[in-house]
Amino acid sequence: MLADVSADGYGHGAVEVAKVAMQAGATALGLSRGRDGESLRDSELDRYVHRGFSDLSRSGEFTVAGPALYGLTDDPSLRPAMRVFAVVVGTKTIDAGEGVSYGLTYRATARTNLALVGIGYADGVDRAAGNVADLRLGGVQRRIVGRVAMNALVLGLNDGTAAVGDEAVVFGDPATGEPHVRAWAASIGRPPAEVTSVFGRHLPRSYA
Repeated sequence: MLADVSADGYGHGAVEVAKVAMQAGATALGLSRGRDGESLRDSELDRYVHRGFSDLSRSGEFTVAGPALYGLTDDPSLRPAMRVFAVVVGTKTIDAGEGVSYGLTYRATARTNLALVGIGYADGVDRAAGNVADLRLGGVQRRIVGRVAMNALVLGLNDGTAAVGDEAVVFGDPATGEPHVRAWAASIGRPPAEVTSVFGRHLPRSYA
């Protein structure tokens, strides 16, 4: 079994993924490009790395675990490994006709509550998410209203409420009711592997 840890382990952290994969029985690590392995070069894992490993898969020498390793496929038995969330940093109520965010691409049709969440395109949220994608807040899917800003986005709550410090989940573990990364990726028209790789380059990571 060869574990594909390209693009810093699809954004999950190549070193951490490599350690877990090897402990679980993988016998080799794969990188699509040499520079993908910078974080592995100073670790003892570097000796297991194969660069440009596609030929190894075709030859039958290895079975390659790629997106499935991270739970990014539609196999219901696999749980996504990455969870992305941010917290509410402010709340506001606007009246019908008032706009949200720069460019005012969203205007409320009725009086509505809003939650300002501290994550934006500088953190990996695709700008295409504005007015089309949801975050889970208080157990409810809430639509991003207006354009995604550099470090923040706004959720429309209708007559719902939120408090500063509440957690808004971009995607996580469907087993706990959180949206799957594939749902987020589909809403913005991107592959799940691209989504996790982008978030992984921009956000701090912690491991459980």
